[in-house]
Formats: sequence, C-alpha cells, structure tokens
Amino acid sequence: MELFFVGIIGVTTLFFVLFLYSIFGKQPGEEVRARMEQYLVESEMAAKAYVPPDEEEAAEKPAEETDFVAGEDDFLKETRGGSGGAKKLLNNLGSIITPRGMAARIAKKLASADVPLKANEFVAIQFIATMAPMFLFIFLLKKTLVGVVLGVIGFLAPNIWLSIVKAQKLSAFKSQILDTLITISNGMKAGYSLLQAMEMVAREAPAPMSTELKRVIKENSLGMNLEDCLKNLNDRVESEDWDLVTTVVLIQRQVGGNLSEILDKIGFTIRQRMKLKGDIQTKTSQAKASGMLVGALPFGIAFMIYLINPKFIMQLFTFRSGFFRGWFVVVFGLIWEVLGMYIILKIVDIEV
Repeated sequence: MELFFVGIIGVTTLFFVLFLYSIFGKQPGEEVRARMEQYLVESEMAAKAYVPPDEEEAAEKPAEETDFVAGEDDFLKETRGGSGGAKKLLNNLGSIITPRGMAARIAKKLASADVPLKANEFVAIQFIATMAPMFLFIFLLKKTLVGVVLGVIGFLAPNIWLSIVKAQKLSAFKSQILDTLITISNGMKAGYSLLQAMEMVAREAPAPMSTELKRVIKENSLGMNLEDCLKNLNDRVESEDWDLVTTVVLIQRQVGGNLSEILDKIGFTIRQRMKLKGDIQTKTSQAKASGMLVGALPFGIAFMIYLINPKFIMQLFTFRSGFFRGWFVVVFGLIWEVLGMYIILKIVDIEV
C-alpha cells in the first residue's frame, strides 16, 4: 500500500512540474513561427493583390467559386502568434508526454474523425482527465477506490468520444457517396475532368464529403499524385463502397476507359447494395430485438426480486462457503450473458 501511495505522489509531482513548464515554457516551434509570420502574411497579401493580365475575367468570378481553392482548409490551419493559455498548456504538456509512434497513430484517428486537435493536445486532455479526479479523490477526499475508478473512466472517455465522433462522420460520409458519384459522373459528361468534377462536389456538397474532397484537392495541389490522395482518403473513411470507387478510378487511370459510365454502374451497384442491406435489416430486426430482450431479461428479473425480497437476492453477494462466494455466480452469469449476446448479434449480422 505504501508503494502505491509513493507512486501516486511521484506521478502527481511529475504532473505539477509539467504544469509549471506548460505555463512558463514556450510552445514548440513558437520561435520559428514568429520569424516566419511576417513572410507568410506578406506572401498571402502579394498573392491576393496580383492578378495576371490574361486572368482578369477569372478575378471577376464570385468569391464562393474560388474560396475553397485559395483559402486554407480547416484541417490545415495552424494557430499563429496569439494562442491562448489553455492551448499553450495542452501543446507543451502533450509534446512532453506523447511518444512519436503514438502521436502518428492518434493523428490518424483524429484526421479520420475530423476532430480539430493535434495528437499532443489529445494526449494532454486524456492525461488531465485521468490525473485530475485521482488527485482530487485520493489526496483531498481520501477515497482511493473512487479516485481510481474515475481515473480509469477519465482515461477511456476521450477514446470513446473519439470513436463515437468517427462513427457518426463515417455514417454521414457513406450516405453521401451515391449523390457524389452521380454529380461527378454528370460533371464528366458535361466535359469536366475528374479533378474538376471533384472540385465542383467539394464546393457544393455538405460535410463531411466536401471536407474530404477539399483535402484531396489540397494534397494534389501541393504535389501529391491523385492516386495517392485517393488512397489516403480511402484509408481515412474505411468504407467498402468508397473503396470500390477508389479501385475503379485507379484502374481507369492506368488502362483508360469511359470513367463516367463506370461511375454510373458503380452507383447502380451501390444503390442495389443499399436496398439489399435495408431488406436484410428489416428481416433481422425481429431476431435482434429478441436477442436484446433475452439479454435484458435476467437483469429485469433480478431487479423485480430485489424490490419484492431484497434479502433473498442479496444472498448472491453475501453467501460464503469455504472458497466459494455468492458473487462468483454473478460474474459467471455476466460472462455467459455477454457471450450469448455476442453470438446472437454475429448470427444476425449479414455482410453484403
């Protein structure tokens, strides 16, 4: 027990030192950013002021048609100069405690979820959410168990939130694939190239499709091959439908062919797949509801018995007979409950 408290004191001391460093230390790269700020501003102003003689007509176009090309996208924006104290704290703290390999993996997850945070900022938030309740309840309120439980919850909560945001974003992206394919195909039939058709979709489509296509266009404008840009997009969205689109586009750029006609066929295939998925979901909804009901039934029965006769149900937690304890039955039942629910859900989960 003494070693446990010594470890807690050591971690708390480290947190306090990091806190002081985050307040009085400089943000990583702040000196370089300060030196480059004037050149960045002057370059942007000169680029906006200069209009070639043969492109005067292009300068008269509405602003909404070119903003997404000339302006910086949200995922590429950096905080220049006046970063707040909280952001400075997260940057400095996260840069110290975040390993390089972990930062790359977390940055990929944040990009997939469209969360405007850096990897070191996310790790700093996770660290504070873990240590703050542990320090409060263990040292101030003298409740070790509560502090440990809340610390574990604080460690897991940011990852759970990130997974939920990513799932919502991917669900919205998948629902926009069919309309995107139709728009790109119609644009190519009207004489646009693939990149021009994607620019049109990026300008008119809602998020997250517009955000992802803007990122593809930005990466391509910075010198990356369009094939690599599409592969990066496919890695971010993790969609079977978009994987089919990416594969077809890559093959077409190598062997040639009528891409608009191919996209129409892919759109038809995706539409039929969505229809089939809807039929399967309808026909398996009864089995899913039955599985959820069977899974909830033991908890409902235990709650009703507790209301009627609390002493009877509490025998599961107070009974002792040698090595055997009553709560062993509860743990054993919960394990089989989870296993049964998993088997039922896997049975009714039909892939198309």
